[in-house]
Amino acid sequence: MGKIRVRLSGFALFAGNISSFLLGFVFVVLISRNLSQGELGAWFFIGSMLSYFQVFEKILPYWSLRDSARGARIVKTSLTFSFLLSLPFFSGFILSSLLMSAIVKVDTAVFLLASILLPLYYVQDSLTSILYAKSPHLASLRNPIIDGVKIPVALLLLVYGLKGVLIAVILANLMYLIYLIIVLRNEFESKLRLDWFKKRFKHSWLPLFHSVSGYINNAFDSFLIGVLLSPAELAYYGIGMTISNIVKTSKHMATPFGIKLLSVGRTDQREVRSLLKFISIFVIPMLVGGVLLSPYLFGIFGKRYINGAWVLPPLLMAASFTTYSSIFSNLLTGLEKADRSLEVGYRDLLKSKLFIIDLINYLFTAILIALSILLVPVMGVFGATLSRLGASIALFSIMIYVSRYYLPSRAFIIDLAKICAACLPMTAFLIFFKPISSITTLIDVGIGAAIYFAALYAIDSESRFLIKSFLRELSERMFAFT
Repeated sequence: MGKIRVRLSGFALFAGNISSFLLGFVFVVLISRNLSQGELGAWFFIGSMLSYFQVFEKILPYWSLRDSARGARIVKTSLTFSFLLSLPFFSGFILSSLLMSAIVKVDTAVFLLASILLPLYYVQDSLTSILYAKSPHLASLRNPIIDGVKIPVALLLLVYGLKGVLIAVILANLMYLIYLIIVLRNEFESKLRLDWFKKRFKHSWLPLFHSVSGYINNAFDSFLIGVLLSPAELAYYGIGMTISNIVKTSKHMATPFGIKLLSVGRTDQREVRSLLKFISIFVIPMLVGGVLLSPYLFGIFGKRYINGAWVLPPLLMAASFTTYSSIFSNLLTGLEKADRSLEVGYRDLLKSKLFIIDLINYLFTAILIALSILLVPVMGVFGATLSRLGASIALFSIMIYVSRYYLPSRAFIIDLAKICAACLPMTAFLIFFKPISSITTLIDVGIGAAIYFAALYAIDSESRFLIKSFLRELSERMFAFT
């Protein structure tokens, strides 16, 4: 599918995730205003129940991405065995539904509809990982395709309540699966790679270990913080986390770089500096703008939440540190070569950076839990934000140390100084022209971004080169696609 363009693919993934955030918000508002309270509760319950049956979903995608980036042709094999792997969980979900539908008093047919999503998710994930490895910019269309189909179809089917919403979600995911098969049609191997499946399934403990930390982190946020905070404080924290997640979307810009490293197996400080600068061009102004506009961003969710806007700055800083940690994670796992051979033993995997990076992420989760238990009972929501910030700084510091060989420290500090200087005109605009409504808040965001990029283009020749290179790559891809 051609050479991976790191900047273009990274920006495409970033833009795709931003659009997903916005469209996802629209979808949640849409169903919350049109479903009954009972149906909305059932929607969230089914979503949480599905997640328990997706535990093995990442086993094959984990290896499909790494092996496909190194040239392996395993599309048909991944598709087939991902589907087969989903069947026991599909059956288990249906059997569980017979019991749970009676307990939560929801029609069994709703659970049966939702069960169709499991094989779709399993197959989708494997094919998406291969598309990431081959053409990351095409994988960026995942969320726009799903959300672009889901929202209009849900609008048409809302008369059928929750069943209509589930049908819309199923059709949207089916449409994306068809898209995957079309764009990967030339990558299908002639026969199934049974040897690949057997070897990589034997290594399934590593992707499982990788996934569990994410499940623990998510469960921790929704359970422990929910137990320790009052409902009002939890609302402030939840809104802050939702907004700060916009900054985290920029971490996906590092994914193509990690995939490129899987293929070439080497890098240098110049490449790492270029990537760090390109991502910082987006992260730093989002951090600065988010801090300055925090009361107005909270106001979008309702005027009653504005008083809690002070939680946003530390959460934005935590999101920024987490984003940079993700860059270093992609760097280190992309350079790891221990898993190149299908014959690799578990001892070699235990010594590899794949396992070490996962251990560091578990340490992050442990620090987050420990700090929250200590600080939240004493300081409330402020303790929750400090806990996340402290854990993110600890993770960032460890990743800096582990990646120190590749980091261009002095040169990158100069890059950050120029980016911060370009933020000054934007800062002045946001201070003197305060928004008066939700609409004007979004307008201010757009104008502030335009001022920032104009200033950056004017004062930094390297940024001009990066922007011109990106626009050239974009135009080349557009013409190639047509």
